[in-house]
Amino acid sequence: MKRIGLVFILLLVVSFAKAQDAADVLRLSQNHLYGTSRYVGMGGAFGALGADFTSLSYNPAGLGVYRSSEFTITPTLKSRLDNTNYLNSPFEDKRTRVMFDNLGIVGSYRFSSGEEELGLVMLNFGVGYNRINDFYSETTALGRNTNNSIMDHFANQAQGVYYENLTIPDDDNFFFNTLAPWDAILAWNNFLIDTVPGNPTSYWAALNDGDGVDQDQTLSSIGGIGEYTFSIGGNVSNKFYFGATLGIQNVYFRQKTFYSESALSSNQLLPNGDLFHSMYYNQTLTVEGYGLNFKVGAIYRPIPELRLGIAAHTPTFYDLSERYNAVMGSDFFLGITNEESPLNAYDYKIETPFKLIGSAAYTFGKIGLLSVDYEYVDYSTMRFGKGGDGYRFTNENATIKSEFSNTFNLRAGGEVWVGKMALRGGYAYYGSPYSSGSPYASSHTNIFSGGFGFRINSLFLDWAYQRLQLSDKYSPYPGAPIVNRDVAQNRFMMTVGYKF
Repeated sequence: MKRIGLVFILLLVVSFAKAQDAADVLRLSQNHLYGTSRYVGMGGAFGALGADFTSLSYNPAGLGVYRSSEFTITPTLKSRLDNTNYLNSPFEDKRTRVMFDNLGIVGSYRFSSGEEELGLVMLNFGVGYNRINDFYSETTALGRNTNNSIMDHFANQAQGVYYENLTIPDDDNFFFNTLAPWDAILAWNNFLIDTVPGNPTSYWAALNDGDGVDQDQTLSSIGGIGEYTFSIGGNVSNKFYFGATLGIQNVYFRQKTFYSESALSSNQLLPNGDLFHSMYYNQTLTVEGYGLNFKVGAIYRPIPELRLGIAAHTPTFYDLSERYNAVMGSDFFLGITNEESPLNAYDYKIETPFKLIGSAAYTFGKIGLLSVDYEYVDYSTMRFGKGGDGYRFTNENATIKSEFSNTFNLRAGGEVWVGKMALRGGYAYYGSPYSSGSPYASSHTNIFSGGFGFRINSLFLDWAYQRLQLSDKYSPYPGAPIVNRDVAQNRFMMTVGYKF
């Protein structure tokens, strides 16, 4: 391993505008099932039903179904279990937290009364908050890899770069000007990669062929997406309901990545007489920002028992600010080193897919009801907008278009009334966003839910239980084996509401 003398702390992450990838867009484009207990208990199938505050974020025409004003609040207890299998090594992580999924108020105004309610019967307004995504999780993958190392990835990143361009100089402007990948620079200055003898632009890892490493990666995330809704909805002759919602979304996501490798005892000395013992690579990414979207919807009752709904969602247009820093260290027989990047900030825009939702519901008098929603989403239309420095993400958007595809989400639920108590059950399926040729094409999500509720004069209390089952795949770094992950998430929630 070539030693280049003492190295200095990184001054700026290199070309981080180009470090965004499809995962950043997908994270903000996939929304699962959150909201009031009644909504969750019935699997989220409210597109044709309405009269629930969460429907304002899915089919705003549901606001027109309200016949009175209402206030709701929903606290939730969430427990998540992540099981991974990496290189035939299983691991389990668990996290539990309390959060709020809903807070809303509806104002209802009557325009028509009497036995025959014709024309505009009700005009309703809704303002509040619905959670539409939650990022709290912790996932660990560990295993013994005898085929490659993250150092191989660093070496691939550095290929074609003259080695002096990887050496951190005493120059504040160095990282503003270099095009070398920042992780390759960190790796070079921690002696994790070296030039191939006789070639100053070709690199190999600090491992001999046949040497192996024990790998350990933990992804720890917090944050979520909340939508503040400003909605209007109306009822025309109790046959046609309409609505529109302006959604303002607040995003906060912070992920800490802890990665390490340790050499096997059977590894041999490197040609220069040094010996790799271990390395670590820890990163912190924080994304904050706001998004704006618009939703319109309609519900039609051809007969009193049947309701048909349709809703369209514009893309959500996000303005985001990203902050990032990393630290890398190594332990060799000849010494221990570490380098840290300063906090680097970058602004960029993201556009999520357009959504179209079709719904149907059938009521059985005062006995109960059945409802179903079908949602179409084309994830290949996700895209990055312009970066704060003018970067256009042309290659990244081309990758999104080729790696993702259209899919459907299905939600179904039912409710049965027994006296003053309602019993509920539901199921939701969220299809894989990846194209059929992707190794992640089998990723999908199943959500099972149930609950019950009471109506006591103007007060109503609802409880719900939801179990989310998610199977997906990911790789700790480019070229690494695939991690198979199974997520089991349990959520317990209670909605307290008051009609007035």
